[in-house]
Amino acid sequence: MLALGVVLGLVAVAAGAGLWLHAIHLGAHAGAGDQSASVAAILFGVFLAVCAGHEIWRRKTHH
Repeated sequence: MLALGVVLGLVAVAAGAGLWLHAIHLGAHAGAGDQSASVAAILFGVFLAVCAGHEIWRRKTHH
């Protein structure tokens, strides 16, 4: 179950990076929240992956 958290975190990072690149490609035509949404997705993904990875590491070293 924790591995799913790592995978979902990486997917969110990839989606955020894709949104960010798309917003940069659109330039002036991008909406006001496009880059903000992409940064939020990247930060959420990193947080999720790090927390799940930490729990995996903690359970592995304590058992």
